[in-house]
Amino acid sequence: MVIFQKSAQARLHTSMGEFALELLVDKAPRTCENFARLAHQGFYDGLTFHRVLADFMIQAGCPKGDGTGGPGYTIRPEFNDTPHVRGTVSMARNNDPHSAGSQFFVCTNDARYLDYKYSAFARLLDGDEVLAKICEVAVEENRYKECSSPRFPIYINRIEIEGAEFDETDMPESARDGGRSTSRSESKGGDQRESSAEVETEQDVEAPEEQPAPRKKAASSSRSGSSGGKAKSSASTKAPAKKAASAKSAASAAKKPAGKKTTTKKKATTKRAKKD
Repeated sequence: MVIFQKSAQARLHTSMGEFALELLVDKAPRTCENFARLAHQGFYDGLTFHRVLADFMIQAGCPKGDGTGGPGYTIRPEFNDTPHVRGTVSMARNNDPHSAGSQFFVCTNDARYLDYKYSAFARLLDGDEVLAKICEVAVEENRYKECSSPRFPIYINRIEIEGAEFDETDMPESARDGGRSTSRSESKGGDQRESSAEVETEQDVEAPEEQPAPRKKAASSSRSGSSGGKAKSSASTKAPAKKAASAKSAASAAKKPAGKKTTTKKKATTKRAKKD
């Protein structure tokens, strides 16, 4: 269990500078506890900001680095009235509202259409210049054809949680087991669900309509569309073959009776010839 003070905050040390977040414990207590526990245990150390959309948000917290990873469990959503404006921090998820685990995003612009759809749990206290610096990095297309993948990694060196008390179960794994490292997926807290949904599906925050790059959902439909086309093509290729085989067997069947009749006539002709 994590006990928060009113002034609880998180300080992110990144490869491009530091910025601090105020934890909104009164708005999203479970989400704040989950984030603080993962940070305290070192889960985020060495991870990257894998998705950067300068006029929208920056996203991090994926152990795989491509938006499909998580801690090995999911938490319940805590949608609240915190507005999604520049500096608001929310949990990333896929289409399932219960699919959030470790990935989070920081808004770099107003995105009020995300209100009550994503669990906002923190807001920027200081370090806006670092946020702006991250937004200036060069990006390229990811596997979903969205131009948001930084060409050079932006690392989270560590996240320090201030104004919070942790019990023994929330200590870093290396400290609890005497230096032996343990899988990140083994760190679980209260009110969490076992799931691998976030491992199979990208936790893609809905980008604004003016973004030129398609979202993951669109990419999925295009992929399923193309596979459907292949299946259809394969079926149509097999159909003529079946028809040809049927026609061939029908022709063969038609020939056999004719052959028998011809043989019978020949035999009858031979018998008459002998009688004569």
